[in-house]
Amino acid sequence: MIRKLVDFSLDNRFLILAAALLLLGWGAISFHQLPVEAYPDVANNYVDIITQWPGISAEQIEQQVTIPLEVVMNGIPHVVHLRSFSLFGLSDLKLIFDDEEENAWNRERVLERLSQVTLPTGVVPQLGTDWSPVGQIYFFTLKSTNPNYDVMELKSIEDWVVEKNFKSVPDIVDVASFGGPTREYQVRVDPNKLIAYGLSLAQVELQLTNNNANAGGSFIEAGLQQIDIREVGLVRDVHDIESTVIMTKSGTPLRVRDIAAVSQGPKIRLGQFARAIHREGGKIVDNDDVVSGILLLRKGANADEALAGIHAKVKELNERILPPGVKVVPFIDRSDLVRYTTHTVLHNLTEGIILVVIVLFLFLGNARGALIVALTVPFALLFAATCLKLKGIPANLLSLGALDFGMVVDGAVVMVENIVRHMSHAEDTHKTPARGGTLVPSDGLDGGLCAAGRALVFHARRTRAVRRAVQQGRERMAQPSDGISEEVVSRRGPLGD
Repeated sequence: MIRKLVDFSLDNRFLILAAALLLLGWGAISFHQLPVEAYPDVANNYVDIITQWPGISAEQIEQQVTIPLEVVMNGIPHVVHLRSFSLFGLSDLKLIFDDEEENAWNRERVLERLSQVTLPTGVVPQLGTDWSPVGQIYFFTLKSTNPNYDVMELKSIEDWVVEKNFKSVPDIVDVASFGGPTREYQVRVDPNKLIAYGLSLAQVELQLTNNNANAGGSFIEAGLQQIDIREVGLVRDVHDIESTVIMTKSGTPLRVRDIAAVSQGPKIRLGQFARAIHREGGKIVDNDDVVSGILLLRKGANADEALAGIHAKVKELNERILPPGVKVVPFIDRSDLVRYTTHTVLHNLTEGIILVVIVLFLFLGNARGALIVALTVPFALLFAATCLKLKGIPANLLSLGALDFGMVVDGAVVMVENIVRHMSHAEDTHKTPARGGTLVPSDGLDGGLCAAGRALVFHARRTRAVRRAVQQGRERMAQPSDGISEEVVSRRGPLGD
């Protein structure tokens, strides 16, 4: 089989060279278009169901929320494991799927089953974000040099402006926000006044809710036109809340400001986000309260394309959308890691090829052999890139950084060394007539490699230099000299064939 392959290759050299150049160009294009990720995504396909029921104990959550969800979700195709846990006010159910189906289909099946579950009134389960544990690709903070925007204002900007714009980037499924106090309207009711007026907190809360809404009406005709009527009742500021009427007695309204103090303030915080900046010279600048966020990539998406969209959106936010003095400042960008590591891999690849050529030339003493062996490195890399591109599998920095030139060129080194040795024996045939030009493999090179080496050597003799040596041997065999029997001459015959 090997000999037939070698025969075909040597008999159709231009075809083989054209195919090699075609594969080389195809591999170069595939390598350029191949997406490179920082880490391989080894996470399973999963769907997360999150249900909140504030103020309810874990035992009740387990009985009335988690178990009904488990019963309904059992039997979904391709589910491998079903895991759940119940906490105070929270139920989390995780379905692990196999790799035969895409995650989008898995989520569709889970949504179909959610419509069949019966839960307590007001309890609504939600699907978690479709992202992978390696999908945290961009970390940022909001920085303000404008004194009109404090940390609370920055938090509002992130919640209502930054998140909305980042979620418009393709393949960004969520923005995880951290830090900063959340602005809210606070109504601090005086309990003594509640008792004096015979009110309860539930009544005050109900009136505030009912008075924070717009109402639509009909229309009135004005000539040939009609004018739509509506009542605007949404709260805009503290004054609107203070003016809300709770009840009336003898035609006198009782407003919120009569029984409570209204103001804007921070929501009760459960944590705080800080950042330390290390300057040159060992100086550390601490900021104990910053607004930050993490952009989450959709599972299976191309990180390079998403990062390009993120960079364009950050530029748009900083230059056109955000208020003066407010900037999005990245502090972890995966594109930097990919760029630096890819540069290191390509640099090491170039150095490895050059080193292989030099070492092989010193040990073999044959420039063509050293070049042939060295070419196996880029050919192997580009062929692997072509296969990855065809299968839609992205490369990652761990696999690129683990390239072993020794393993790539090992087989080529053995083959080329054997071929060079046999070619040198063939050229020296006329100098050693007693051996008759018989090909004797070295002790360490036997089996299939030697067979392939013999086939390559016999065909390599068709070159001009080898033909010249064979012709000289035939002329010498036609006129046997002393000490050379006819038997030896007859054994030399196959060398010229």
